[in-house]
Amino acid sequence: GALQRRAREEGVPVLILIEGWEGANKGRLVNELLLTLDPRGYRFHAFERRGDEEYPFLLPYLEVTPPRGEFAVFSGGWYAEVLLRRLLRGEERSDCTAAFRDICAFERQLADAGGVVLKFFCHIDRKEQKARLKEREGDLDLAWFVTPEAWEENKRYDDFLLCAEEMLSSTGTEYAPWTLVPATDFQYAAWKILSTVERVLDDCLARKRHPAQDSLLEGVSDGESALLSSMEPEGAMEDQEYDDRLSELQRELRSLELRVFREKLPVALVFEGVDAAGKGGAIRRVTESLYPMNYTVYPVGAPDDQERRHHYLWRFWKNFPRDGHVAIFDRSWYGRVLVERVEGLCTPEEWQSAYREINEMERHLSDYRTVLVKFWLQIDKDEQLARFESRGGDPERSWKLTPDDWRNRDKWDLYQTAAAEMLLRTSTSYAPWTVVATNSKRLARIRILTAVTESIRRALGQEGRRKR
Repeated sequence: GALQRRAREEGVPVLILIEGWEGANKGRLVNELLLTLDPRGYRFHAFERRGDEEYPFLLPYLEVTPPRGEFAVFSGGWYAEVLLRRLLRGEERSDCTAAFRDICAFERQLADAGGVVLKFFCHIDRKEQKARLKEREGDLDLAWFVTPEAWEENKRYDDFLLCAEEMLSSTGTEYAPWTLVPATDFQYAAWKILSTVERVLDDCLARKRHPAQDSLLEGVSDGESALLSSMEPEGAMEDQEYDDRLSELQRELRSLELRVFREKLPVALVFEGVDAAGKGGAIRRVTESLYPMNYTVYPVGAPDDQERRHHYLWRFWKNFPRDGHVAIFDRSWYGRVLVERVEGLCTPEEWQSAYREINEMERHLSDYRTVLVKFWLQIDKDEQLARFESRGGDPERSWKLTPDDWRNRDKWDLYQTAAAEMLLRTSTSYAPWTVVATNSKRLARIRILTAVTESIRRALGQEGRRKR
């Protein structure tokens, strides 16, 4: 209780995972742990083994990570799912290796944000497991706990043991180590878990009060903003040519959307760019051709109080598209390395580490079939001023112009430098950036629609080859 109160006062999120063999009394051990905690300060999560390889398997767990100052206790979860896919679904070892890589990245991100990750593996031998499963089957109150998967685990105990050892060695890290708990004796197992939680939390809170003085990472030089400032404005497009091409692309996009729905392919479109570069108009031309039930537009502003208590990516994790759905982000997680960097809303260490965290997140989405299409919309400084003045003089559009727009314009060079480094460090083979010059709105909208349709068409072609 005392350590829980200290964690709340210090704003430290704590994630505790209880894993192990079927029949190892994980449920009773979790209950012993929870009895020591104030129920107002924790959330308990029990996940069934899904083994669904089509869906980004980490997302359900990412959505329930603890906010600052609270505990999240998991009975089973992401590791059980990987083992199930490996042994009962016949997934390749290379796929499990990729899953372990994603898990390590997820756990490191929580730790880097000041969280504590404690993982326990409750171990019993094959003979003990079999005896416990038989005993439960003979008890009317406990028989429902014994599933065919539990008996399959006992039958293939040696196979499970090899995979569990691989899991422990691959994912036991300095920031999220495993604690092996001999669980034949319940009292000893409970003591082992409780004493480890107390020791690790005490050490962590002591370090937080006396942090090491690390040197700051240096930022990018102003010269790297040349990537954007050197873009030449594009030409114009005649009315009829624009209307014909726009209609053609929107018809194709609607047809592709129906295929996306049938193939259960998730699609995420990300729009970032200079203020007044035309993000809203571009998004509107995309959504005009889509069925409303199949897409959601997420306008992203400053995080609210609840979102600030979580990892900065948390508010986006819960909005990523499900199978067959299109998610459109008007601004996005890239605010960490743009506005939060420029306005000093996060530390240099935080925005520097965000490049790797974002790449890891996008790779996980891509590995599980999500189509990621990212746009940076760029206009020059003179064009921005003209659009600001036009908006300010139009009663129908003046609401679009805010004091923040003028303040951001005063920091044009800083934002351009931040954007240039963002593009350089987060354009990957699985989630490349498309930089669009938008001085000509018509040409920009055609280029954006073309990129969206080409990306979806390419992903659908790969999906067809995968199923053959």
